[in-house]
Amino acid sequence: MTPSRLRGLWCRLYIPDDLKAMDWPALVTATAPFVDGWVIDPPFWRLSERGAHLTARDLTSIPELIPRLPDDQPVAVRITGKDRTETFDNVHQLEQALEKDSHFSHLLWLDTPLVYHSNRGLPDLYQQLAVLTHRGFVLENEPDRVRPIKTWGRHVNVRTSVLKRLAANTRIVGLIHHGSFKRMFTYAKAVVKRPDFGLMDGEERPFLKYPSTTGLVSITANVVPRLWKKLMDRKSIGARAQDLHGSMAVMQRLLKLLDAMDPEPLRAVPWALHRLGFLHAAPPLPDDRSQRLAQCLEGAGD
Repeated sequence: MTPSRLRGLWCRLYIPDDLKAMDWPALVTATAPFVDGWVIDPPFWRLSERGAHLTARDLTSIPELIPRLPDDQPVAVRITGKDRTETFDNVHQLEQALEKDSHFSHLLWLDTPLVYHSNRGLPDLYQQLAVLTHRGFVLENEPDRVRPIKTWGRHVNVRTSVLKRLAANTRIVGLIHHGSFKRMFTYAKAVVKRPDFGLMDGEERPFLKYPSTTGLVSITANVVPRLWKKLMDRKSIGARAQDLHGSMAVMQRLLKLLDAMDPEPLRAVPWALHRLGFLHAAPPLPDDRSQRLAQCLEGAGD
């Protein structure tokens, strides 16, 4: 089986506590034509914890959510547990729940291993996980989600030397990185022998400054996918040079949107989805932020 590739624009799909609160057909119709893949990561949206491990409720909701997505686009699904054993159990449960789904051939397993494991022995961990599943793996390096869990002095980033060994495993199709451009640059050198390895940016502002990776995992693609697609189409230096004014205009609109969403983008995304008519209800934002965000959303579909 040829694994799905980690390239282009991927949407980290907003997942409400109640799946029935979203008009999924309308959201998917508005988003799918402009994205190359999806990330299903329920813990990401839980403001009370911002951890990375799945709950029993997540293991029930994920199989309900995936059939709502196009079955011809790849989907990276969170498998991370509180420890090694729980992560293995999550893979087993999701395999059983999804094996008959039409999306199954396009699924990838998403893991933030440093939540429950050290850098030492990571390559062996994925050799063992590969026995449980034929899916490919996407790793996520996200120090802000790892730091609260780790004791002081422990590594919160995947070490470059370890990534080099991980990239030798062809079942690992890529990595989503959060953090410094310098580390991203060293990661790129570590995986240079794997031209098929996807090195994605997990943060939008760094990507706008240095669009040098194979793509972006975006939370605002939930609300302005067409705008991000316009930028991605101009990502190469040659494309930007041909339409410098257009590229700069798109970047400015996206930066203005990100400014309006700060300092709480995880609250702003559901508010924007409600404003656009996809989400039935969302907690209010302060008046000044809601006005700025509403202005940014006007014409976002143009």
